[in-house]
Amino acid sequence: MNHPLRLFATAATFLTRLPFARWSYAEPARLAQAAPYFVLVGALVGAISAVAAWLSLLCLPVALAPWVALTTAIIVTGGFHEDGLADTADGLGGGFTRERKLDIMRDSRIGSYAALALVSVLGGKYLALASLSPSLLLVALWLGHIFARASVLPLAASLNYARDGQAANKPVAEGIGWAQVSAGVLLTVVLVAPFGWLALAAACASLAVVALAGLYFRAQLGGITGDTLGAANQVVELACYLVCAGAQRWI
Repeated sequence: MNHPLRLFATAATFLTRLPFARWSYAEPARLAQAAPYFVLVGALVGAISAVAAWLSLLCLPVALAPWVALTTAIIVTGGFHEDGLADTADGLGGGFTRERKLDIMRDSRIGSYAALALVSVLGGKYLALASLSPSLLLVALWLGHIFARASVLPLAASLNYARDGQAANKPVAEGIGWAQVSAGVLLTVVLVAPFGWLALAAACASLAVVALAGLYFRAQLGGITGDTLGAANQVVELACYLVCAGAQRWI
């Protein structure tokens, strides 16, 4: 029987560098079962980033708080999702066939498309967060990290894994079904509900990104890979910050 705390530890070990490994399950099938807990891991990363930003606001210039928050998240996750964004950008930008795109995505070197994607997305996140009031900055970090992790679930459940044969993430991605999506959505609703219409707007933006990303990945690759899920994660996070930046004008 799966223990909820061990499933959370499994999800946290996969998505972050936090020291949960001793309590986690090692089997890929258990990681697929832990997929709904990706949302809770997002909440944890968002909370850590928000605390780092709050501490920064106490002792550093206000403009540095978004940088502190973003850097903290990268340290906590080991740049896991940013690496997926970079590999996806290089593959989709540099390849002309499905096979070549997938081959390029395996290459760990950073190409021009990867560099441009990282600068654009990280720069956009910084600028969006820097435009927010201190209180809304903390809310944006919470919403952004939760919705970013939740975005993985419907993409994995609705699309085939693009790589043929054996791949490290294939059993995990193929093991995520609509039961995990439903559980993840329920957790997401509970975590973001206190923020009312702002959470709803961020949810709509996240769904739009997920839908467009899914169509694009299917057209380009025939499905998803671990890298494309990381890329979608990053764009969803950016979309949430942009929604908060736009909403600030109406608050």
